[in-house]
Amino acid sequence: MATVQKIPQNEMKLTQLQQDIINNFQKGFPLCSSPYLAMAEKLNSANLPYNHDETITEHSVFNSLLDLDILGVTSRIGPVFDHKKAGASTLAALAVKKEELNKIASIVNQFEQVNHNYARGSHFNKTNYNLWFVVTASDPIALNQVLIRIELLTGLKILILPMEASYHLDLAFAVNVTGKASEKIKDNLSHNKSNTNTKAIAEPDSLPEIKKLQLRKLIETGLPQHLQPYSKLAKKINATEKQVLNQIANWQHTGLIRRFGLVIKHRKLGYNANAMVVWNIDSEQVDNIAAKLAKREEVSLCYRRPRRLPDWPYNLFCMIHGTDKTIVHQQIEALTQELSLGHIEKDILFSFKAYKQKGASYHQSNNVKTKVSNAHG
Repeated sequence: MATVQKIPQNEMKLTQLQQDIINNFQKGFPLCSSPYLAMAEKLNSANLPYNHDETITEHSVFNSLLDLDILGVTSRIGPVFDHKKAGASTLAALAVKKEELNKIASIVNQFEQVNHNYARGSHFNKTNYNLWFVVTASDPIALNQVLIRIELLTGLKILILPMEASYHLDLAFAVNVTGKASEKIKDNLSHNKSNTNTKAIAEPDSLPEIKKLQLRKLIETGLPQHLQPYSKLAKKINATEKQVLNQIANWQHTGLIRRFGLVIKHRKLGYNANAMVVWNIDSEQVDNIAAKLAKREEVSLCYRRPRRLPDWPYNLFCMIHGTDKTIVHQQIEALTQELSLGHIEKDILFSFKAYKQKGASYHQSNNVKTKVSNAHG
């Protein structure tokens, strides 16, 4: 996780239990019949009397998560897939006139294949690309069809930047909203009611391919809001709960699922100063420099994408998520100095409006609304 950043308490009112859940279950969400009971036992086993006045129960954990969903803090509880293993995806951008941003963003948002869509501004005014979105699909052909349709509907040429290499892709935030830091809880459960160690499951796949596809589609949007979510999923695809648990664990073991847990809407927690720093680095040096950037605590994401000359000379991207724009600038300046990157051309694109943020969907319908409406972000 990135460095814990103190968030002004007026930004979001969370209970200590909610904060502790966020800080401990963005990864490693329990794979067992009663995951919220397993979470409660894990939190109770940590003996945090300064955090909680009474014993944490299955229902108090579940209700805390329901409230986080109502507050808009959580996007979902479920998988974050490896894009390359799950299907096809790309980062894309459009150069949009300022007065048309909401309209064009609304057109882009109507595609189910678009999961993230942000307005970003160039700090050094080096580029006009200001609408940045991610598109996912089942395969490259389907992905290309979506991009073509977006170009036709917007009348704009898309800058297409597929990922070539990932150096650090683990967007999980340690937050402090309450003023009391959350202690990292170790997995010290001794009972056998839950299997929280997903990599240990090595049973052969028992779901037929059609049910695997059905299960993937169901969990893309998150687990059902139920005390026994895996049983609920099993009933929907006419399988056993054990089959569902084993399949999800297998996907984690093979790397199809990169992490399984709470997916947070970082802007709701005060992370509004989010910078995409892009670098124009010599191809022979990019891997070496990327490896150094990826080790920095302030860097949330780091990946290589192709140049698109003459419009886009940058080939290395890193994200820095912060609660204060001035602090983020200071962090960028510090890593530039400390890693001796001052001679390398760069740009900083801060996001200033979030139009869409949801889980990636790889097996979608081909339907898209044709009505264009104003987007409110």
